[in-house]
Amino acid sequence: MYHDRRGIALTTRNAASLPHLDAAVTSFLSHRRDTPAHLEAAFAEDPDLAVAHAFSGFLALLLGRAELFPEARLALQRTQASLARRGGTARERGLADALACWCEGEMELAADRLDEMLATNPLDALTAKLVQSLRFMLGDADGMRRSVETILPAWSETVPGYGFVLGCHAFALEETGELAAGEHAGRLGLEYENRDVWGCHAVAHVHEARGALGAGIAWIAAHADRWNSVNNFARHMDWHRALLHFARSETERVVEIYDRQIRDVRTDDYRDITNAASLLYRLEATGIDVGRRWAELADLAERRLNDRALVFAQLHYMLCLVGDRRWDAAYRLFGAMDIEARVGQGTQARLLADLGVPLAKTLLASFGADRKAATSAAVTLRSDVSRLGGSHAQRQTFERILRVAEEQQRQSSPHPATLRGDAHRSPPRRTQLAALALAR
Repeated sequence: MYHDRRGIALTTRNAASLPHLDAAVTSFLSHRRDTPAHLEAAFAEDPDLAVAHAFSGFLALLLGRAELFPEARLALQRTQASLARRGGTARERGLADALACWCEGEMELAADRLDEMLATNPLDALTAKLVQSLRFMLGDADGMRRSVETILPAWSETVPGYGFVLGCHAFALEETGELAAGEHAGRLGLEYENRDVWGCHAVAHVHEARGALGAGIAWIAAHADRWNSVNNFARHMDWHRALLHFARSETERVVEIYDRQIRDVRTDDYRDITNAASLLYRLEATGIDVGRRWAELADLAERRLNDRALVFAQLHYMLCLVGDRRWDAAYRLFGAMDIEARVGQGTQARLLADLGVPLAKTLLASFGADRKAATSAAVTLRSDVSRLGGSHAQRQTFERILRVAEEQQRQSSPHPATLRGDAHRSPPRRTQLAALALAR
């Protein structure tokens, strides 16, 4: 039996695959863009490596794109075939079980299965990070914290990757309101592992939550060298930098960051789109003319009207479409969301029914100046927004939309921050009501 660098047993016929698998795990912990390359190197040494196949399946699902579900299912089949041929450890079978749950749409069950595995393998860094990533997508900050605090006693500075685990703890602490403890854990983690961008990110969140805007900008700038080799997480950090400048009313700087760092490459990764859309919404809500920047995002959103992978992504696609006043496409997206909420299965379908469809209805009505329809859906939703996933900062866009709708319930005049004020581009009343009638 072979073991990885933290002593976790692995089933393989070629020990030469292990350094590449270890490198892939470290790359994943570091949010680096070369994780798939390291996995390919591991497959070159052992094409039947069950852990690597399961890992690749999770990576596909973490991208939040419906077209990658077949790739994840293929990875699951390869994992299961390897286990059938070679046998495998309980941990390897657990990874397959958790991947199967997610492939069936049951994200909570997948996260629970991964946490069960950590109970017997607390030094399993891959599984620990998968739990954090999955519960982050579920908006389960308490679960993130519970998971990492369960395994933390088994870790120390003598275990490779200790700093990454501290970084996970830092972010979970921040998201559950323990700002001082989160900052301490994040800074300490960076002392042990200077590649830990997640912990660095957690400290940036702390500065933002405290309103320490200058300190937050300085913190991100001081650690900019860490972003050179990471994946699109670098753009997310630029988004945080833009938010800090926005809070200081430095809107020209915000627009500059948007153009030069956030949308310098016009990707269709949902995480990049959410960064951009939420920033444009903030700018326009304060009266800033963003020109034709919505159009580029709306073009991408219009290509993903039937992507049901994540409600969080779908709502941002909706935001892009209504931001550019593409009502027909917005209503088609709303209709697709409503149908999935009615007939779909799994975590995201349930979330659509409970939260996604009502919030999409509020979005459509708010931007279309139908205040009554907006407020009818808004009042009961704000306490549930965390279920969309992401961080507090990422959910602020929807929280603000709901606050505006609530305020409109108390006031008879239109809200002064109605975007762009282009009432002549509001949707026809008949079309608007027909779309809203689809709501449950």
